[in-house]
Amino acid sequence: MYSIDAAGADQMMPMHLVIDLQGRIMGAGPLIRRLLGDAQSFQDVFALDMPSLKNGSEGDIISALESGRRVLVRVRGYDKLMLRGHGVRIGDETLLLNFGFGMTLPHAIISFALNEADFSPSDHVIELLFLYQASQAIMGEISRANIALEHERREAERISVTDTLTGLLNRRGFLVECGKLAAAGNNPQYAIAALDLDLFKEVNDRLGHAAGDEVLVAVAEAIRLGVRRGDVVGRVGGDEFLILFGGLASQPGLLGILQRIIERIEVPILLGSGTARLSASVGVARFAMSFDCDLGREIARADAALYRAKAMGGGRVILADRG
Repeated sequence: MYSIDAAGADQMMPMHLVIDLQGRIMGAGPLIRRLLGDAQSFQDVFALDMPSLKNGSEGDIISALESGRRVLVRVRGYDKLMLRGHGVRIGDETLLLNFGFGMTLPHAIISFALNEADFSPSDHVIELLFLYQASQAIMGEISRANIALEHERREAERISVTDTLTGLLNRRGFLVECGKLAAAGNNPQYAIAALDLDLFKEVNDRLGHAAGDEVLVAVAEAIRLGVRRGDVVGRVGGDEFLILFGGLASQPGLLGILQRIIERIEVPILLGSGTARLSASVGVARFAMSFDCDLGREIARADAALYRAKAMGGGRVILADRG
């Protein structure tokens, strides 16, 4: 006859439970004790989940455990947690039960923060636990990789629609934003302004292309500060800019905004290599925005007005002819 002390039982069977024939708890392994809390009775913590015994008496439940039959029990308070196990008589009035988590192991790991130290070294659950931990690690890496890829995708998309020098939209980004507004259809009254710098070539020739880049950054900031919240601004060429205005009730209001932008641009720009003095010519086309409107045609109308402004000496705003 062999016997094992409580410490040995705890090590070899951390999920064992000792009860008397009335269901009173006489002893328990360390892992089961975490489920028991202050409970004094088997029935306080566990509910038998055997269809044939669901309506049976307490004696039937104890008989099922005593018989050595494999039973399935639910842990009260944990809807997704179930234990599988069986029992043997170890005395006239005492049962030794041994349990395992079975398929609900992942829920147990989450609910009780379990690791391999909670189980017997020879328990096959260790392998499942390693697999679970490995799968969690893999899923974590996949999640992090997906987040990184999404961040890279968004960054690539942002770069694809942004002018890297000024931070304004590029031509593609400008057209994308205009398309969004056309699809929304909230306010059909729009105007598009084509702005081109006067005397910019002289700045490049006199001060160099690096100075020209500084000028473009300063001009972009002047335009950004001059427009209203919700207006769309893009740099679409070397010194060419497009501005989309929405919701302007009057032509004088539109012209006033553009004239003030020109005045901002005409403020001398101090550079490391000298001072840049320039102005801007602007052509404006007013139109009704709709899902099927020809934005390219409206830009062409604004461009035609821009060329007229330049031909008249620059530093002014010209309205496009009605198309």
